[in-house]
This record gives sequence, C-alpha cells and structure tokens, in this order.
Amino acid sequence: MEHIKNFWAAKPQYKEVEYADQRDKTFVVTGGLSGVGMECARLLLKKRARVVIVGRNKDFARDLLSELARDIPEGEAAFVELDLADLESVKKGGQEIARHYPVIHGVVLNAGTMAPPYAKTKQGHEIHWGTNVMGHHLLMKYLEPSVLRAAHDSPPGTVRIVWVAASSSTLIPGLEGSIRFNTNNEDEKKPPHVLYNMSKTGNAYEAYLWSKFHPHSGVSSVSMDPGNLSTNLTRHSGGLVHRFKDYVLYPAKFGAYTELAALLSPTIKDGDHLVPWGVPGTLRHDVDEARRGPKGEEMWIELERDTQAFFQPEEVH
Repeated sequence: MEHIKNFWAAKPQYKEVEYADQRDKTFVVTGGLSGVGMECARLLLKKRARVVIVGRNKDFARDLLSELARDIPEGEAAFVELDLADLESVKKGGQEIARHYPVIHGVVLNAGTMAPPYAKTKQGHEIHWGTNVMGHHLLMKYLEPSVLRAAHDSPPGTVRIVWVAASSSTLIPGLEGSIRFNTNNEDEKKPPHVLYNMSKTGNAYEAYLWSKFHPHSGVSSVSMDPGNLSTNLTRHSGGLVHRFKDYVLYPAKFGAYTELAALLSPTIKDGDHLVPWGVPGTLRHDVDEARRGPKGEEMWIELERDTQAFFQPEEVH
C-alpha cells in the first residue's frame, strides 16, 4: 500500500529553509556521486557542512569536487573511493574515513544496486544483499567509533545514522518479515526485484538492530523510504518504468528531502521510520515485529560473522 501511496505523496515537510547551520560538522554520504546521494550532499554543503562522499568512480569524483567547490564554496566536500560490492574495498575505504575523520555527526547509507542481472559480489554473495546490506554493515563498523565520539559531545539523538530502505520491500508475498537470508545457493532462482526488496528489508532491520546492539549510545538510528524517484538506480528496470518515469516518478531532490529530515529534523527519534517526503511512517507490521525478534538477531549475527574477516580497524591517534 505504501508503494502505491508514494506516487501521490504530499509536499515535502522539511526543506532547506528549515535546516540549521551545519558548520564544523562532518557527514558521510554513500552513493553521493549521483542521484539522491548527490542532492543530499549538495543540500548539506549549502549549510556549510563537511561532506565525505563515498563512491566508486574516482575520475568522476574529481570533476564533481571541482564543481561543488565552485558552486558551493561555503561547504567542504571530500571523496573516498569505496565499492560496497567488495568487502576488501570497504575495509580500505572504511579505514581511510576513520583515519581522517575521527568525529562524524551523521551517516546517510544511501548507495545501493537495484535489479541488475543476477550477479555476485567479489566475495561470492548475491549482489543486492552483498552490496546494500553487507557492505553498509561493514562500513558502519569502521565508522562507529567516529559516530560515538560525536554523540558523546552532542545533544542526545542529534547524531544520526540513516538507513535507506524502500516501500517496495513490503511487496514480497508469502514471506514473513519480507526477508530470507543465508540462501545464496537459491538466489539465482529468484526474480531480481525480489532480491532487491529483501535487501531493502535488510536495511530496515539494520536500522533497528544497530541501536539494539549499541544501547545508550546517544545516536539515533533511523530508516526511511526515499520514495518513487527518477534516478539511475532504475537503469536495470524494464521498459515500462523508463517509458513512464517522467510522469510517475519524482525528482531525486525529493528523496534527499526525506533523507535530510531523517538526518537533521529535531522531531526525529531513535527507531523512527520516515516516508516521502520526510513524514513519520510505519513499516509493515510483520517486518517491524520480525526485526525486533529472533529473526533480527539471527540476521545481525550472520552479518557480523560474514564481515568479521574484513574488519581490521586502525588505531586513531
């Protein structure tokens, strides 16, 4: 139902005119080289933030950083090369971010892949789960000390982690909690959109589980639905999506409004779930219940196990 309602979402409720000045604050945005992530980075830079853009294309990033420095000189943009589909790359990039940014006031886990032909990550995991869920899980392990340092010296709940889920994750019929993990040998039989939706459900689980496994941190971990947007994320979708996208999909900036409501709005609390465009919403009941129970804990333990070999934090001086 939420997926259908998103085609007629109300006007954005929390826009740039309401954002507080973010001078001296550092934020990390994955997938910030294009689409929603780029719009999110631009809006933060206009509020004088330092924004670390995480992505794969170093050459494109060089040009983008020059453009941002020219167009938005009041902010400070940086780039870290990192491929979420390769845990070795996540390790290298995570170490670099932790080394150079010991205090991080917010993380927007925006990057993702959607419905490409069946593929596996460098480490042999199904591409959606390995990129959208595992890659972000490992990255947050590296960023955790920097985020906790910021929370220690900030008002409670103002340091945030934003996990980008999707309303489409609730469209998986006959699957309690909209998720089934540890099925790598069976995944090739599933349609790409089902694999994508399960990974986005995984992100909604992670939003709740991060706080569960980091009690009393002072950090708010929030999930959000970016909405039905016209971005390059849909490049692998079928012809009908591309034919009608200009009529039924919204500009990428609208998705950034929801991300920044989750990141900056003073009304947001730990565990909230936002829907377009920055409005408090709810997950499907069985998804919310499952992430809070044994199924959620099982997923977290599996992610810890699968990423542990690539977690080698450096000592920060």
